[in-house]
Amino acid sequence: MLLQLYKSKAFVNCVVLLGIIVYMYKTYTRRAEVFGIGTTHESANTTNCYQFGQDLDMVQGCEDIHVDPRSGLAYLACGNIKARTRWILPGTPYNTDFEQYKDHVVVIDEQRTQSGALVPFTQDLRLHGFDIFFDDLEPGLLTFMFVNHQRTGNAISIFSHRLGTIQLVHEETVSSPLLPSPNDVVAMSHTTFYATNDVRHTKGGRLRSVEEFFGMPWGHLVYRGPEGMFSIAAESLSYPNGITKSADGSLIYVACSSEPGVRTFRPNPDGSLEYLGGIVFKGLIPDNLFVDAPTGHIYVAGYLNTMEMFRYNRESIHGTTARPAAGIYRLKNVMVDGGDLLPTTTVSAVQRRGGVTRILLGSVMSKGLAICDHGRNL
Repeated sequence: MLLQLYKSKAFVNCVVLLGIIVYMYKTYTRRAEVFGIGTTHESANTTNCYQFGQDLDMVQGCEDIHVDPRSGLAYLACGNIKARTRWILPGTPYNTDFEQYKDHVVVIDEQRTQSGALVPFTQDLRLHGFDIFFDDLEPGLLTFMFVNHQRTGNAISIFSHRLGTIQLVHEETVSSPLLPSPNDVVAMSHTTFYATNDVRHTKGGRLRSVEEFFGMPWGHLVYRGPEGMFSIAAESLSYPNGITKSADGSLIYVACSSEPGVRTFRPNPDGSLEYLGGIVFKGLIPDNLFVDAPTGHIYVAGYLNTMEMFRYNRESIHGTTARPAAGIYRLKNVMVDGGDLLPTTTVSAVQRRGGVTRILLGSVMSKGLAICDHGRNL
């Protein structure tokens, strides 16, 4: 009797163990497919694309790009690549000598060779995602909001800028315990915003790797209201990354990199977000989002081979891509870069100025930009 009981328990244990192994295998293979492990991709629709600024110190590490839909000027958050490893690769050895480099905002018009930087920055700035609030009541005034990984802690830094000048005027820098790992921000007014917090484990290490690889829904969105108070706007998200709003501000779009997909929300009067739906990508990890105001199309920059992107960030190995997609519920490949233009891509933006329409591609860990001219309407 005891022998039968022992054999019965052993059989059950074997079945349970086998079930765990099968579950882990299926989970791993699915995540491997999501991250594009072992995949290769050829470039498409890049005939009119070229590199720009690879030899310009000010045009490197341009992680995010926004375009003024009225003037067509493009604003890029750029900085020294090596200095950015402190917050891109937390927990890894870091040379503090890199702190001498200052991040900055580059302005590019329709002339391929002309660019300048907005100055001065009067505080420690380590730029990540950012947004610009355009006020129809005061069209000459722009409000910049930056995710700032400053040495004293993560924050959102707010600046004002008047068109026709090169000055950024610091208004305020705000932080909160609800902003442990900010990635991107979308400005709703001169002082209010939504921001993404991508991970729970902010110091790197194995727990962060597990969280990212298995897509644990531990990220959240935070809202800063008109009174300066912070609140959770949405939670249980898998690595919320880029965030943007529709042209009229009635919808919020969030790239959830570890799902991977893009979610759509509607803002409520109290700042909370109502989930409306979304789309899940297969074999694409979305990063930053850009809404083309004239068309309403959403451009999604992302990675088709994420493991190569991680490897490049650590070892400067060539091998990721960008895939802008038009529409939120209907996908369309605008272009695919197999790594020939940029080794990694974190943002794509449409610039329309002086009769020129083109796509600008930037990357947090690459020198220069990729620019794709389009004679047709996008």
